[in-house]
Amino acid sequence: MSNEPFSTHSSDPVDPPPGSHTAPVPPAGSPTPPGAPATTDASLKPTAAERANTIVKKAVVGLIIAALLVITYFILEAFLPRWWAGQIGNRVNGSMVSGVWTGLVLGVLCTFVPLLLFTLAFLSRSRMRNVPAIAFAVAGVIVAIPNLLTLSVVAGGGNGAHAGERIFDVDAPGFRAATAWGVIIGVALAIAVGWFIWRYRRRGRQLEATSPKKQKKK
Repeated sequence: MSNEPFSTHSSDPVDPPPGSHTAPVPPAGSPTPPGAPATTDASLKPTAAERANTIVKKAVVGLIIAALLVITYFILEAFLPRWWAGQIGNRVNGSMVSGVWTGLVLGVLCTFVPLLLFTLAFLSRSRMRNVPAIAFAVAGVIVAIPNLLTLSVVAGGGNGAHAGERIFDVDAPGFRAATAWGVIIGVALAIAVGWFIWRYRRRGRQLEATSPKKQKKK
């Protein structure tokens, strides 16, 4: 027996078994053989025709959306002012007192609450991926819808707006003027509340700025 240590790795090359088709692996860093397809970044870039096709598709989609918005606007302009005036007329039923109170309540609430929600949306921006800000803004728009509908009757120039004005004159006297005063009161209340919120936040920032100094003195 030989005294040489037994090695599990033989240094002699092992020939592949007959019938195998194992291709030799080229060494790292070897040049690409001629005739082989070369993958480059240029082949992945879209061509000019593909870019033009994408632009045309986007333009067509934009035109379709714009046309749908225009059609929706004209439909709502003819329907919503007349419908809203009819709802208010049924609620007031020709009473001056009821028209004034309904206009004041809607004017104040549908102005003050949306402005307050918009203020909260502004203050809560950049938090939780702007989810609270978006929620406050959407809620503010929803609450402001009654005043927006009244504005569509007063400031609109279509047939629906003119029909709504006639309904207001007959079935809801005093509603439009009271709504205008309610809007003014709502804006004044929103400014006052916004001023208090600003003072509160300013006081909080001042306390945060002075608290480290007090801790250092201790």
